[in-house]
Amino acid sequence: MATSGANTSNNLMVGANSFFVIIVFILDINLPPVRAKTYPSSGIIKLCLLITICMLDSLYLVIGQIIIYFLLITVVTTVSIAIFVIYSFRTGTFPFPNVVLSGILALEGSVKALFRLFKVDDSIVDDVVIRLRNKVSLKRFESLPFEKKAIFLPQCLRSVDCPAKLSSEGIQCINCGRCNIGGAKEKLEQLGYMVFVVPGSSFIKRMILKYKPEAILGVGCISEVKDGLDLCHRFGIPAVGIQLDTDGCISTALDWGVFYNTAHHTAKADKNASESSHS
Repeated sequence: MATSGANTSNNLMVGANSFFVIIVFILDINLPPVRAKTYPSSGIIKLCLLITICMLDSLYLVIGQIIIYFLLITVVTTVSIAIFVIYSFRTGTFPFPNVVLSGILALEGSVKALFRLFKVDDSIVDDVVIRLRNKVSLKRFESLPFEKKAIFLPQCLRSVDCPAKLSSEGIQCINCGRCNIGGAKEKLEQLGYMVFVVPGSSFIKRMILKYKPEAILGVGCISEVKDGLDLCHRFGIPAVGIQLDTDGCISTALDWGVFYNTAHHTAKADKNASESSHS
């Protein structure tokens, strides 16, 4: 029992002495010469602490510099992309479409925020993204035969008095003549297109999974076209989007000339390919 009490006392003394040493070197207290000799390792501890502090300071400095450079590069890139978007929107010129498209999509939120900061309509960004996607996809879209392509028209192009009913594959047009959809659908299906009149993007996804078209031509308002092109991109399908002239939920307007030019342009390409193969 006496031995146990002595050990406990020694342990308490060692603990107290160690705590005292830590306090001394944290507060940088000058000890008498006799005490200094009692703790020969104190200089090493202090040196280690100083080295650790210096290393942490250097690490924080490097991290801070990296963050500053990253933010600077992001700001410069965002401003550059915003300038390019405005330039492309006004001139219709789209150099390096793949590179620029990737940059816009990566910093889309920042670019739109910059537009809003300067009170510029941020839908310009979506418009340029649509044009870039069209430019990237058009050549591949044209190279495919009509039988492997699908066209999606929005239900808002219908007449207010449209008698067509909704089915699992969209609006079942009966070509009543009250709008331009019936005539367009008939002509395009004669070429070989799969044509759907759909009320939303969920139908587009369903038809893609069911019929597996290898290329798509879509019509809609700017947000719907952008979302549709993004959806096609995720499926790896080349797609071309045409925006409506007026937005809304019913009796919207489409430049049918632009629409048919896009379709006939691909028709001409397929016809030339067919004639060259026969010759």
